[in-house]
Amino acid sequence: MESHQAFGDEIANIFRLTKAPSVSTVIRPGAFFAATHMQCGEEGLGKTLPIPVQPAYIVCILYRPLVHELWLAGKPVPLGPLPLGTISAVSLEQEPTAYYGGRLDSLQLYVPRNSLNAMADHEGMPALRELVIPNGTVDPVAYQLSVLMRPAIERPEQANLLFLSGLMEAFYGHLCGRYGDMSSKVTRLKGGLSPRDLTRAKELIDANLSGAVSLAALGRECGMSPNHFSRAFKQSTGVPPHRWLLLRRVELAMGLIERGEMSMSEVAIVTGFADQSHLIRVFSQIVGATPKAWKDSRLAR
Repeated sequence: MESHQAFGDEIANIFRLTKAPSVSTVIRPGAFFAATHMQCGEEGLGKTLPIPVQPAYIVCILYRPLVHELWLAGKPVPLGPLPLGTISAVSLEQEPTAYYGGRLDSLQLYVPRNSLNAMADHEGMPALRELVIPNGTVDPVAYQLSVLMRPAIERPEQANLLFLSGLMEAFYGHLCGRYGDMSSKVTRLKGGLSPRDLTRAKELIDANLSGAVSLAALGRECGMSPNHFSRAFKQSTGVPPHRWLLLRRVELAMGLIERGEMSMSEVAIVTGFADQSHLIRVFSQIVGATPKAWKDSRLAR
């Protein structure tokens, strides 16, 4: 582990908070991860203190929209308003500081580089060289994983370590699979899908948002049985195929709702929901707000 650990009370002090609930676990020998719930009211936090330079990342997932300022190595980074579900990553070797002038509600993952290397060694893969997440990226999969982690953060003494380590491992697989610059020579995560098979499976799901494609059909595309495919897909993405389908529907619905060119019933049909009420129910479960409330919060900014 690093001599400075940017999670829990230590990161709370840097953000000028009294405390911040956190939970941590070792999911492989040498692979340590921690998650912290960062939260403040409308009064904001002002400018954060410098985080000690170290070979680690902080990955942030927003539980509510956010407007803030960011500096890396003393240079400002252009940022627009960030919606709920936005994911971002900063290297602590870039000396990040930020200014929060209003409410903050987010999950922060502390990810040391040596932990990423330990995970890669265990899986027989080359080390992750860099974790790059484009500004403003909305990631429903990471958001859902972060929501599942919140009870363990709020009540760490009651946390199921097996469940927690599973969530952390799912985060690792998702981050590396979607944002990491892993070598193209890697053909398959241990127990997961190859990059080609994963891309093909996602394309087929996107082309059949109504759910018309079966596990058997997806498995055939990857040369696997339905059960083997389902397990491998979850290993690669952190969620089973049916959950990925729902998350993709909601992700696409968010874009259409924000554009405002369709009625809610039309959005439901285009994104594969049975009807408007089905869209509202699933959207509310995943996002934590109804489509109307979510859009109103976007317009209010």
